[in-house]
Amino acid sequence: MKLIDDNFDDYFESGAPKKDKAPHQETEEEREERELIETTIERRSNKKRIFLALGTLIVLLILIFVIRDRYFRVYQESNIKGRIADVSLRGSIFKTYEGKLLSYDVVSEGNVREKEFEFTADDDSLAHTLGTLKQTPIAVQLNYKEYKSSVPWRGETKYIVTSVDTVNIDAYVRNVERMPVPKAPQQGDTVK
Repeated sequence: MKLIDDNFDDYFESGAPKKDKAPHQETEEEREERELIETTIERRSNKKRIFLALGTLIVLLILIFVIRDRYFRVYQESNIKGRIADVSLRGSIFKTYEGKLLSYDVVSEGNVREKEFEFTADDDSLAHTLGTLKQTPIAVQLNYKEYKSSVPWRGETKYIVTSVDTVNIDAYVRNVERMPVPKAPQQGDTVK
């Protein structure tokens, strides 16, 4: 018994709905139109997938290049002379040998200033040698590689010592003091 005539089938009153209509037969024009729409949508989604994959690949390649350049490419190889002030094993997860070198810098003619240079030793035997040299007044020359940034497993600094040589630092400072100091250009001077 229906209380309201709402033009909807009542599934609870009479059981399953009655199928009064025969199934719709698709005409040739409707079928062609449906297939055209389906293939167009399929082509569009394939293009989107291709562009998404290419975009992702390009972003990944750029990211890999930037990370490699920033953290893993050697920026500069150089050396510095001075006396070893400290060498110690540091780190919570990644243990690395960190050290300080007191180097000499010529401020002006006859004036020499001492400055600190912090470095990381990547080799155990090199760190042991630096620790031994720390206890002596011997001057050293550290050969190092400089990176643009540091990574935790390589050390706290971006300067990685590769080798150490002993030098006579007093003779080095005397030679630096004897070097002529370049004059600042005056007005009217021509630059070659």
